[in-house]
Formats: sequence, structure tokens, C-alpha cells
Amino acid sequence: MTNLGVDIVAIDRMESILSSDKRVKFLNKIFSENEIAESQKKENKAQYFSGRFAAKEAIKKALSSYKESANQSFKSIEVLNSKSGKPYVVSQTNEDINISISHDGNYAVAFCIIDK
Repeated sequence: MTNLGVDIVAIDRMESILSSDKRVKFLNKIFSENEIAESQKKENKAQYFSGRFAAKEAIKKALSSYKESANQSFKSIEVLNSKSGKPYVVSQTNEDINISISHDGNYAVAFCIIDK
């Protein structure tokens, strides 16, 4: 069985969150320590976090399409990059999750395929 998920995030919305007093609370609620550490290497942090947030939303959508009980927290889904730059997912699920993240202008989009 294959399930799909997609999500899009406005980068300026993420920029507003990262510039606010809610920054630390938001980052610690949504992103893992590894993702936050990886962001330090990125010039455009709003773009980076927008892509990761879109990826997590896409994954949650794909999981919920066939698992009523798929209530993974955002933080329990990690989206990291291999040395080649390709994003990959670390999750507590046993599914094979493939993810693609793209940015253009003010938007970040993520698309995932989960093979069960």
C-alpha cells in the first residue's frame, strides 16, 4: 500500500514566528535537537524551517490516511539531510517514508510517499 502527503508553507509566515517571542517555544515543540542544530548551518533559517514544517505536515497527512491512530507528534518525526543533501526521515513508525522538499519564492512545499 502506498500513501501520499503534501503540504505548503509560506516562508514569510515562518519568518514572523522566528522573529517573535514565540520562537523558542515553537522550535522546541515542533523540531528535534538535531533539526535545530542543522539549522545553524543554514543561511536562510525561515526557508529551512518552512520546508521541515511542510515535510512533517505531509508525513502526518500520509500516515493519517490509513492509520486512525497515527498521532505522531511533530517532534517525533525528524527530517534531516544526507551528506548529498537529500532529505530523509527518522520516525518511530516502521514505514518506509520518502520525502521531497522544494522552495520557490515565498513558499516551501513537501511531498511524501509512504510504502507499507
